[in-house]
Amino acid sequence: MDFSLERIRTLEPDSDDEQYLLEISWLYNRIVLTGSQIPVIDLAYELVLSKEFIRECVTYSMELGFCTNPKHGTFGGCITPKALRKLK
Repeated sequence: MDFSLERIRTLEPDSDDEQYLLEISWLYNRIVLTGSQIPVIDLAYELVLSKEFIRECVTYSMELGFCTNPKHGTFGGCITPKALRKLK
């Protein structure tokens, strides 16, 4: 995860930038997999950005098909194969 944090910090925070949203999707997924019950807030804390901005990015990532919507009883979605292909 440290490499991902370093990589995203080289990008300008922009909810309209596909590459930025792909990185957000990757990091969001990693935080969800750790068992976080508040993944958006935890990601905002890691990136030192507002939770509102991160929420916007995650929502838009879901709309673009980079992350799945959270399933009933879970705290977050998962990264999609589409996002993984684009990250390569």
